[in-house]
Amino acid sequence: MQKLLFVCLTALLSATATASTRDAITAQADVPGATLRITIRESIDNRRVNELVEWLRAAATSVSAVSGRFPNPSPHIVVLPVRRHSRGGDSPVPFGRVTRNGEERIELYVNLDRPIEDYYGNWTATHEFSHLLLPHIGDRHKWISEGFASYYQNVLMARAGNYSQAEAWRYLYEGLERGRGSRPDLSLNEAAAAGIGQARMKIYWGGAAIALLADVTLRDRSNGAKSLDTVLGQLQQCCLPAKASWTGPRLFRKLDSLLEEPLFMGLYRQYATRPGFPDYQGIFNRLGVEIEADIVRLRDDAELAMIRDAITGALAR
Repeated sequence: MQKLLFVCLTALLSATATASTRDAITAQADVPGATLRITIRESIDNRRVNELVEWLRAAATSVSAVSGRFPNPSPHIVVLPVRRHSRGGDSPVPFGRVTRNGEERIELYVNLDRPIEDYYGNWTATHEFSHLLLPHIGDRHKWISEGFASYYQNVLMARAGNYSQAEAWRYLYEGLERGRGSRPDLSLNEAAAAGIGQARMKIYWGGAAIALLADVTLRDRSNGAKSLDTVLGQLQQCCLPAKASWTGPRLFRKLDSLLEEPLFMGLYRQYATRPGFPDYQGIFNRLGVEIEADIVRLRDDAELAMIRDAITGALAR
């Protein structure tokens, strides 16, 4: 029954997209280092078009701030309008994906029944744009691409002012908790091999834990001079956009080559092939993030409070 429902829903969405192609609207939006080529697969009024374009510009600009420019100079953004109770229920942006088949293309399904203000509080576009910060990573190491995007969806939403700092750390913590409870019998590589259907939370949030550990470690040992942002900016300068798919070890070896002191392959060897989940709780304590019963307290006297604020707060913006 679930398979039949998925097939029918996919066919419905495809038919909707095909039928609306005749009335597609094209637009452009400039962000640092790039021009977004936008296609809206439905004829809608100019006010709504302008709202969508400005929302996409804002989401892409937040990703541009990681390194100073967007990682692809001319990405294709395809907006597929759906209605309430379509795929993803009532979410303002119920689904998104990145395809890399001759070009980097981001597809975003948007719920036109929701006001534009709701789009800014939704992380989907930020998550999908964040995928472009890395080359395509093959399915064997999918936890890296999905995990880094999951980390940045929270970090960048806070930097843009769409989340408060407390909200960003709570959402990140809740995601990491879901990941920790998912398939503790599997390593990250084994979770990727099992696939999204069997180990979704482990894949998305195990990789996010690695991104968090790497970011905090880089900032701590360099007294703020280095970060995950800076090393991904160096990767962008040398290697993006990338036409070929990379493996996880190839990516991590490349990131280590951009550092004076290696980090990423050490994390890979520690966590990628062993069951369990990366230890993020100690990092939260050092950052001064205390969460109990959905109440978030950010302690200014914590050892790494300045790093916490550099990641998600005014210093980052």
